[in-house]
Amino acid sequence: MKFPVFLFREMCILPPMLTLDDRAWQFLSGPYGIDESLPEAIAGLKAAYSKELLDDIIWERIYHQNTLYENTFAAIPHLLELVVDSTDAEMQLDMLCNLAVLISEDYNPPLRDTIPAEYRDNTNVTPGQIRSIYNDYLLALEQLPALCTTLLPVARAGSEEDDKTYFLAAMAVAYGQRAFARVFIRYNSGEEYIAHCEACGTDTFIWPKEDRLLCFREDPAFHKEQEAFPITPHPDPTPSWESTTITAANSYAWGYHVLSQLDMPTLKDHWPYLFGTASCPDCGESWNVFESILAGM
Repeated sequence: MKFPVFLFREMCILPPMLTLDDRAWQFLSGPYGIDESLPEAIAGLKAAYSKELLDDIIWERIYHQNTLYENTFAAIPHLLELVVDSTDAEMQLDMLCNLAVLISEDYNPPLRDTIPAEYRDNTNVTPGQIRSIYNDYLLALEQLPALCTTLLPVARAGSEEDDKTYFLAAMAVAYGQRAFARVFIRYNSGEEYIAHCEACGTDTFIWPKEDRLLCFREDPAFHKEQEAFPITPHPDPTPSWESTTITAANSYAWGYHVLSQLDMPTLKDHWPYLFGTASCPDCGESWNVFESILAGM
């Protein structure tokens, strides 16, 4: 499926970014130290898209084991520019979902002139340059809502709920809900969740059974004969979405709205349980399921 590039050009304003010939790249560390050839690799990707090269850049050179690096923030605007410029909707969707994984791990305040924690030991780049890199990164992220809106029909047409879960996470990232996104990136298959009880410090395994979720003391994969503990589902099983701003307080209704648009019946059935309440099997403390899943990450 193809979308003409002007659809993105009309909806997205390309931000400034650290040019690929800027000397600052020589002082931006990645997973394995300074990667002076990264600008050349990005330029090569822009000249001739390659899935293999994209994966190398994202998963080996700017991100590793849930960790962002100095060069991550400089590279992401260039990769988003590639998404905007492309007319291949499947490639755009793949890149968007991949980049959402990285952006969800950004714990820095999304405020202009922030110096990210990843730069705390960098004395070779001036504070002004660092602020400029992060400002350009934040400007690039402003394109995400328009990209998600345009690519939603492509995501809906997919057959696998696992893939659609990544798009749900990408949409959450687009609207600033990074913690929400991390849950569905980590548990994209929906086959298991781990909730943490802050009262007693134990973890509870949450597994699906038909159209509901249940709690278990031990991992059911290894302890099949054990008592299951119920989850009380959210009292509103079909919430309506009437807001324009997504917050932690209304993410339940927003998520249900997106699931309906994406045609995700399994996760939609489990949704009231994910946002329901349960009692810790060990200490009996009552907790909100989704908040406890967040606490376990």
